[in-house]
Amino acid sequence: MSLSGVKNSGICHHPNQHDKIVVTSLPINHIVSQAESHRLKLGFPFIAITGSNGKTTTKAMLCQILKRQGSVYDFSPPSDLVIPIARELLTISNDYDWALVKMGAATPFEIKVAAKLIRPQMGIITNIGEAHLERHGSIEKIAAAKEELLNALCHGGVAILNRDNEYTRRMGDASSAAVVYFGLSPVADYYASEIEHKGPDGTRFLVHQRNAPGRPLRLPIYSLGDVYNALAAYAAASELGIDHAVITQALENEFVLPDGRGRMHTIDGLCIFDDTYDATPQSLYKSSQSLLNFRNFSKRLILVMGEMSELGQQTLHMHAMMGHYLSAMPIDRVVLVGEITKVTAEAIKARSHARHQVIVTTSPTEALSWFKENAQKGDTILVEGSKTADMSMLVKDLVRFWQEKCPANQPV
Repeated sequence: MSLSGVKNSGICHHPNQHDKIVVTSLPINHIVSQAESHRLKLGFPFIAITGSNGKTTTKAMLCQILKRQGSVYDFSPPSDLVIPIARELLTISNDYDWALVKMGAATPFEIKVAAKLIRPQMGIITNIGEAHLERHGSIEKIAAAKEELLNALCHGGVAILNRDNEYTRRMGDASSAAVVYFGLSPVADYYASEIEHKGPDGTRFLVHQRNAPGRPLRLPIYSLGDVYNALAAYAAASELGIDHAVITQALENEFVLPDGRGRMHTIDGLCIFDDTYDATPQSLYKSSQSLLNFRNFSKRLILVMGEMSELGQQTLHMHAMMGHYLSAMPIDRVVLVGEITKVTAEAIKARSHARHQVIVTTSPTEALSWFKENAQKGDTILVEGSKTADMSMLVKDLVRFWQEKCPANQPV
């Protein structure tokens, strides 16, 4: 993973649709076969990222770091499955120092095939949770599917794993690759301590590398989940030989959370968290904690939850469990969107100590109508959703509504 031979420092190539026109008409098997042959001609390392949550954010963080040291090919957001990866791979020249690709597990063998195609020198697994539970049947099967990334690592490859997730920890115990752990405990190779949530000013923490003295980082992130993502990116970059000062400058000065992954919009006294990209129960638990971190900076805390997809036979049970969880949280309002969330509402109301006002709506449009009547300056609103309901449109419409209501103030 040497940094020698850096070709074009500061370049992070993001492809557009025109890059892929020449190969989209080829038969699928032929595309994959050609891509496998083409990959063998590319002499720079590929870094693959998978996990139930945090793939896109970790990839964006690592890209910001690496482009300070060389030329990075950053696979486009839709390219996380075999065929899109193969098509895009065919467009890549040998003019890069690294390539970054995330891998999804929409089907049980997706990562196995994609990883074999990519031949990664480094594999990052952020965590294992309930995403795609409907298609896999159990979390254990999800873990097995994602573990295929480690099985495909090139000789001498490095696995960057979450020490605090029981499934990724087991993967590290079983892997023949060089394993590097990140987490919140000193038993990890890279860990965070003294985590301080600063409300709208982000999060500050110390990063320790193998028990060395902590080094401060202050990032525009608002959840513990993103602290984990930053640790994953930091560990990967450090293992590639990049200095702490370079990592710090990239993360503190250039990184911005991607849309739908916890980005915060602030408009004239209203804070809106956008966590609408295919949320899971696991991500809800983490992001709701970030909402609580705004208690001292807000008059009211409001959580919006859209019904979640791909939970299979556990759908009703999971929605009820999320309701039980939310009932114990010191949140002022809970706005639920979708028919299935009625189960969540019942679970919240069933707890005698629940102090929440629960609003159940059938669509993001109905939820927006409620906010138009009820949103106030000093509110901090977390919008959590999955692909079942287009909750991202609720964020955009709410930002637009508040901006028009307060035209002198632009969203941050």
